[in-house]
Amino acid sequence: MKRIFASILLVTTINCKSDKPSSLITSTIEEPIKMELAMLENTIENRVSVLEPYELKVQMNKVENDIYDLTVLINLNDDAHFVSPNSKRDFKGKFTLVIDENKTIALMSDLIESPLSVEEIDPHPFVNGTINWVRTNTNYRLQLQRKVTTDFIVKGLIQFTIEPRCTLEKIPLIITYKSGKMTVQIDNC
Repeated sequence: MKRIFASILLVTTINCKSDKPSSLITSTIEEPIKMELAMLENTIENRVSVLEPYELKVQMNKVENDIYDLTVLINLNDDAHFVSPNSKRDFKGKFTLVIDENKTIALMSDLIESPLSVEEIDPHPFVNGTINWVRTNTNYRLQLQRKVTTDFIVKGLIQFTIEPRCTLEKIPLIITYKSGKMTVQIDNC
């Protein structure tokens, strides 16, 4: 019995030894790593990584002399969705954009959603009623007024629960006014 087992083990070892499968395994492992690195290199300061179930970008556009639009663009992937700030009921993970209290910029408008989410009835036990789910790529715009001419930095926060992953996303922002130009970027620290 030991001889049969030893001969089967010897035959299996000899048949399994080959250089080609080894190189195939190496290339299979290296390709995803190269692809992930390329995706990470493509991320910039004002964008959340494309490895998430969503991609989030922020930008600042000058409208008038001291008036600016802070725009948040959210592209959803893989059936991801979140609760709209326009939902009438109170939800913990509702999309919010908050600017820290300061004396340098003032909010000129409420958060404007485009396209507008549509109210629907969700029978899920955690919802069990009406809700505005954002299921499509959406833009949010908040109008700001600069109140001073000196350079400043103001912090803000975007927060929402991304479904179906059910995680609370907190994305810190930095609004900067320097040398006559107002910018916004995601604080990756």
